[in-house]
Amino acid sequence: MNLKSRFILLTLLPLAGILLSCDDADDQREFEQQAMNSPSGYTETDASGNVINEDPDDWQIGPMFSTTVDVQDPAFPNPTTGDDVTINLLVMSHDAVHGLYVYHRDDRGYFRNIYRDDTSPLPPTIHQIRFDPTDLSVDGTFDTARGLHRIFIYDYNDNLITYGDVKVGED
Repeated sequence: MNLKSRFILLTLLPLAGILLSCDDADDQREFEQQAMNSPSGYTETDASGNVINEDPDDWQIGPMFSTTVDVQDPAFPNPTTGDDVTINLLVMSHDAVHGLYVYHRDDRGYFRNIYRDDTSPLPPTIHQIRFDPTDLSVDGTFDTARGLHRIFIYDYNDNLITYGDVKVGED
């Protein structure tokens, strides 16, 4: 390889890396914008976490976590009739996720924290996220928690890892 070819290669490689990282950032931003849509449908699960009916919009992994995190078990039971809701999140590599913050958006559009783990980094293992469905209520009662709620799971840098919908109460 001649000197001119090396120069071109060394000049273009960093530029290619920057362009690829922009695509990743754009994909993550698009994923986060999609998550802000209103909840619609939900992945139906039983009390053991078995998926009965999957909603393809629920529990996707954000592009920046696609090789390091997986939803082992989506929210269960879903719908819930009062039992705690559990989500099992698998962290597959060390230093992949720093802290877990779980929110839902209330009827007024405010984000309310319903679970928090400040461990940084999270060790590679299954992390069980568990919350009471009344945490999705403005007044702490099951009756006002009824309905469909979008759940957001972020790291402590405010990067969205995944999101999905939980139904409280039966039809």
